[in-house]
Amino acid sequence: MNTPICKIADIIYVRFELVELEAQKKYLNHFGMMLAHEDENSIYFRGTGSSPFIYVATKGPENKYIGSAYKANNFSDLEALSKEFDVDIVANTEPGGGHKVTVIDPDGIEVEVCHGMNEAEPIAVVSKVLNTGQSKQRENELQRFGKAADEWQVHGDKWVYELSSKVKRLGHTAINCKDAQASVDWYANVLGFLISNNCIGPDGTSMGAFMRCDQGDKPVDHHTMNNMGLPGEGGALAYGHAGYEVQDSIDDLMAGHYHMKTVDEYYHEWGIGRHLLGSQMYDYWRDPHGFTHEHWTDGDLMDASIPTENSGFRDLAMAQYGPEVPNTFGITMPIDQIDKARAAHPTIPGMIKEMEKAAKAETEEQS
Repeated sequence: MNTPICKIADIIYVRFELVELEAQKKYLNHFGMMLAHEDENSIYFRGTGSSPFIYVATKGPENKYIGSAYKANNFSDLEALSKEFDVDIVANTEPGGGHKVTVIDPDGIEVEVCHGMNEAEPIAVVSKVLNTGQSKQRENELQRFGKAADEWQVHGDKWVYELSSKVKRLGHTAINCKDAQASVDWYANVLGFLISNNCIGPDGTSMGAFMRCDQGDKPVDHHTMNNMGLPGEGGALAYGHAGYEVQDSIDDLMAGHYHMKTVDEYYHEWGIGRHLLGSQMYDYWRDPHGFTHEHWTDGDLMDASIPTENSGFRDLAMAQYGPEVPNTFGITMPIDQIDKARAAHPTIPGMIKEMEKAAKAETEEQS
């Protein structure tokens, strides 16, 4: 592998353009983020962590994903990118300040690399102590969340669970690539990403990869980027989803699930379950514009010493447990088109089942 231009440390935020912002503000509040700053054209939302913001949307003529921003450890990383791509290092005028460069990846996604942003004061959240069958650490202390049973309140004619998740930080994005190998190579050579899992399709070729930051012996998230080349000629939009780590354990994720479910204003895409690649518990919800956002917790951490693993299509599409992944997963589309798209095609595990049955039948016929 070539020496990368720089090695980014983490992901910071995602950037969108939206026709209107009020519905998105309402969604993000329900999803468990907090408004950090707004003006007449933009909204900035943060989590409980130290990033000044983890989501920004600006008014524009259409609803679209613009790109993502990453943290550089050194100003020299910005200088290297500036020289390689002949772009300017500019002062960051958004919350947090510092400096940044913006380059474009092979799929037209804006990649902002930032240095010197001022951190926000983290919002203290007391983590719950969990008792398991093997470890009983909580004694003489009752397990209660929020206002306990009083979190259930009647809104109109329905019960609503009022406790939302507490989003801490943005952990990763997933993108759909025209050429998965070109995307994987670009993120490795430009931003220093390492491949955690190389995803092998049914035909034996790579479909893309789960990629993580290279921070040497410092453990990092199993993936900060998932680059996938979708089969067929559908021309899916580049944005797949953004994954946000919740502040606390699975109970934090479950609270958010029941809050979103009982508010009953948003489309539930997939969950709850536990992934195989990355291992995290997950729950996916679409915003009013059809973009998918994930709550996750308890993901794998890996340092640079862990080698790449080749993973088959089954490992990619099948969770360790949870509901079957719908065929619309990872594809951005208007909310009113989702049910029709799901009715026209089986779930992804359903397709895997048919492929495996056909392969078994062919093998038996040949024998």
